[in-house]
Amino acid sequence: MERSPKRARPARRQLGQVMTPRGLAARLVSELPLAPGARVLEPSFGEGSFLLPLIERLAGLFGYERALREHVWGVELDPVLYSRAVASIEARWGPLPDGHNLTCADYFRVEPERPFDLIVGNPPFGGTFDAAIEDALDRRFGRYRGHKLKKETYSFFVAKALDELARGGRLRVICSDTFLTINTMRGLRELLLDSGSVRVSELPGEFEETKQPMVLLDLEQGPPADYALIRGASLPRAAMEQTANLSFGLRPEHAPYFAGPTLGEFVVATGGMTIGRNEWFVRPIAADGTIEEPYEFEFFDRPITVEGELARARLNRMSPKVRERVAERERRGETRRAVRVRKRAEPLRIKLPHPHYRPYNKARPARVYAKPSHVVFWRDDGDAALTFKRDGPWYLHGVGGQPYFGREGITWQLVAPRINARYLPPGFILDSGAPCAFLREGVARRELFAVLGWLQSSLATRLLKEAVNHTRNIQGKDIERLPYPHWVASDRLDDVAVLVEHEVMRAMNGIAIANDLSRRLDAMFEPAAAQAA
Repeated sequence: MERSPKRARPARRQLGQVMTPRGLAARLVSELPLAPGARVLEPSFGEGSFLLPLIERLAGLFGYERALREHVWGVELDPVLYSRAVASIEARWGPLPDGHNLTCADYFRVEPERPFDLIVGNPPFGGTFDAAIEDALDRRFGRYRGHKLKKETYSFFVAKALDELARGGRLRVICSDTFLTINTMRGLRELLLDSGSVRVSELPGEFEETKQPMVLLDLEQGPPADYALIRGASLPRAAMEQTANLSFGLRPEHAPYFAGPTLGEFVVATGGMTIGRNEWFVRPIAADGTIEEPYEFEFFDRPITVEGELARARLNRMSPKVRERVAERERRGETRRAVRVRKRAEPLRIKLPHPHYRPYNKARPARVYAKPSHVVFWRDDGDAALTFKRDGPWYLHGVGGQPYFGREGITWQLVAPRINARYLPPGFILDSGAPCAFLREGVARRELFAVLGWLQSSLATRLLKEAVNHTRNIQGKDIERLPYPHWVASDRLDDVAVLVEHEVMRAMNGIAIANDLSRRLDAMFEPAAAQAA
């Protein structure tokens, strides 16, 4: 059976282990007040970076044995790291006392009898959940008030820890800065605000084991908060709520931009399809307008078997009812249409355009317009590629964006430091690496070019990268959540649309985009310039 790519990773990555430098952990512990009788938890203590300074402080107050029996709780999943931490403790203070509370276990399988006054540590980042309890964890922590908590180890660690804080208790954890803006963490941000006072600050030190930006999250349990302290600035909750994603990355001065309509009221964004084996179906276009076709495709009937369906299923599991249905189909000798790819003895050289190939919307850093760089084999409406997907693993079956194949729209690079948006002519098949946006029904065509112009501006990128999604990814829904430029007068937006359409048509005829286009568009979308107009 095939394992999912995430479960096939090295053990350390599956466990989400990013070790905290001991000096940094000691500093973060030293800043925390420890009240008499405090119960402290480190839910993923690794080699003991936080655990050892916690024990040192509490042993100084209560003595070593009492501290380990009554004041310190710790959980670590990895038995190797657990043993290292215990060895470090025993080398410093002696054998663990009977009745200590350091457990080698999965934190998600540990349910404390009483709440904690302080929970501190560095939860695993990007780890893999125990498949036996993964779905149950998603049901328990995956949503808050109808909003998503991404199924990510550190976010579920934080959600569980919040459940286990005593009244007035304190949470202090290191976590990825991704939770500040991405929409799949909106539920976590709302949960944090509803759980007490929130502060997010830069770490006073660096990690050697990851390039992922990390931040320090502090929360003091209490009534819902009206604001959060984000990197030293007070951000009102009312301002955050003007953004569709309840952004922790919003600057207060940018809040007015989010007070009007969003781009999602004018365009609908979508991804494209994941073929799974692009090299079988997608061809680069040569400079002379030809492609090389190294393959031929042959359809056949593949027998349906329990073993085969398990290999295709999510987590390689099927419910008993589904398994029995598949077993019955196997007994009846049922088959599923499949495609076989054979390499030709000699590749064909094909001149474009050709009825068996359609332009394929691959991701590019280009802006405003770019000629197609690839085509996809699409004979008989993509029969070969779509049959390959239906016969493949469970995550390939869907065809993202299919209702929008062939439509005029806007597309952009999925992973980029700025919005590299360009015009998408009619006729393209959509690839998952280049999201797209299309006009909603009833919206005038001029809006397509007005929106394309807005996405060229520095202000649009600034709002997206600070408030909507500060990561390198630019998803379709991120574009929908951007403000529509309501502060720009309608006649000025008409000018934008005319200017951008003119540049697109010139580019399609081989004329270079005007050098000053970006500067002109920036001026047309700046609030001061718009008001003056």
